[in-house]
Amino acid sequence: MSSDVSRKPLGHLVRDLSLSERRPIALFAALALAGAVAEATVPLLVGASLSAALDAGTGQLAATVLGLGAALAVGIITNVTRNAIASRIKVRNAARLRTSIGEKAARAPREVAASAHQAQVATVVSYDVERVTGFPIARIKLVASIIGMAVVSAYLLWISPWVTLLILVGVPTFMWLTTKIAEPLEERQERHRELLGKVTELSSDIALGLRILRGLGAQNVMRARFEKASLDTEQAGVRVARTEALLFVSGNLLPGILLTGVVTLGGHLAASGAIAATDLVTFYAASAYLVLPVSTAAGYSGLRSSARVAAKNIVDILEIPESEWPGRLSPIPTDADLFDQVTGLRVPAGKFSVLVPDGGIDSEALCRRLAGLTSSADEPVLLGGRPLRDYDLPALRDAVRYHGSRTTILSGSAHQVLDPTARHGHEDLRPALWAAGATDVIDRLPEGLHTHIDADGRSVSGGQRQRLVLARSLLGDPSILVLVEPTTALDAVTEVEVARRIAQHRHGRTTLVVSRSGAFRAVADQVLRIQGGTCV
Repeated sequence: MSSDVSRKPLGHLVRDLSLSERRPIALFAALALAGAVAEATVPLLVGASLSAALDAGTGQLAATVLGLGAALAVGIITNVTRNAIASRIKVRNAARLRTSIGEKAARAPREVAASAHQAQVATVVSYDVERVTGFPIARIKLVASIIGMAVVSAYLLWISPWVTLLILVGVPTFMWLTTKIAEPLEERQERHRELLGKVTELSSDIALGLRILRGLGAQNVMRARFEKASLDTEQAGVRVARTEALLFVSGNLLPGILLTGVVTLGGHLAASGAIAATDLVTFYAASAYLVLPVSTAAGYSGLRSSARVAAKNIVDILEIPESEWPGRLSPIPTDADLFDQVTGLRVPAGKFSVLVPDGGIDSEALCRRLAGLTSSADEPVLLGGRPLRDYDLPALRDAVRYHGSRTTILSGSAHQVLDPTARHGHEDLRPALWAAGATDVIDRLPEGLHTHIDADGRSVSGGQRQRLVLARSLLGDPSILVLVEPTTALDAVTEVEVARRIAQHRHGRTTLVVSRSGAFRAVADQVLRIQGGTCV
């Protein structure tokens, strides 16, 4: 990947983040500059204090000591303040990025799922965001340290042009060497990040499918795959660590070489009488200060490489194309029939309808189409004689709810699992729990609705999980509800009772249940069938 290509996502994100925090960043930059200038004057004031103590009176000594104390105080105060500001900037920017990624996943769940595994998205949120948000601060620190170096070079030039020449040649040279050392780091970090995402994805798949793997006796095969992926990731991480270690060593070794050179040359000049002995102290203190720009450049080079890789991963998710929804009509007519023009299926308003699936049709795709969850304009579904895509999307999502055979449960308390939007109190949950036959599930949990449920419902049985998800779909009484095989994990007796309760709970509201179960046919207002792709 070329530097130009990798730099664009980082520049895009940094520009947006800097605009959103322009005032705090401007304050941070001002404090960083003031602190750098104050710290850069310390070597000069140390030498001046020593000279005043040896040659001048107490008045000049007091003035130089006072100036030294003021410079140190400014440096300390600005450092503490700017670090506090930097922490707040990074926290707020990280929250903005994570919110943007979350909103993207909420707006375009199908597109995001098709382009990135959920584990990869989680890695971006937890791993990459932190690296990007720290980059603007690091860049300002680098600029401030370079300005400090310029201040030091200015007064050293006044004392001795030769030492200044050494510094002006040595510092940029060492910065350039640091950059060259860091060049392989970006490619190696990108490879490590890619493998880390694959390991995270694989571990997530294994955790979610552990029961199936055990049933198939395939756990050893998956363990071997996971071990190999982990080993590849470890080797890539070692290569990254080697480069980072070399970068760290250069950040300490190169300033040491510069310090040795400056002190050696300064000592030679002092011995020859070209500079005063007190100026040698100034040179030494200035050389020690000049360690900062080289060390900062080394840290900046490493962070820039990781930030480029992280920014590319973040932008890849944020720029996933979203299908446009053109509709703006509102409110949604809840007393109108739902009609699929592809199959001729008509779901009458206010009725409890059951569709017996036919092997020749994808009932899951049909029901997603009926709920307006597909982006194809070539397969329109009509509601009240108007295509679903003519209606306002948020209003449509509130009115029409889809419950598929493959559902997801996020981790959290049982209440949070049932009510992810946090719109309902405990009492509001009871009708939906009753209709789904899930009241006893909650009653058996150690802390009831406060009990923590693991991701994807791994801490409950398959039947309990299905009833909890069903209760979540029933909650809030949507005007139109489409259920696909909602009771496949229940025993026959429980299934009959749940079917009866759902029909009672949904009385007077448009409901379509896709199921082969006779329990739903027994309570249906009408039974629909599709043969050869056409409703009969």
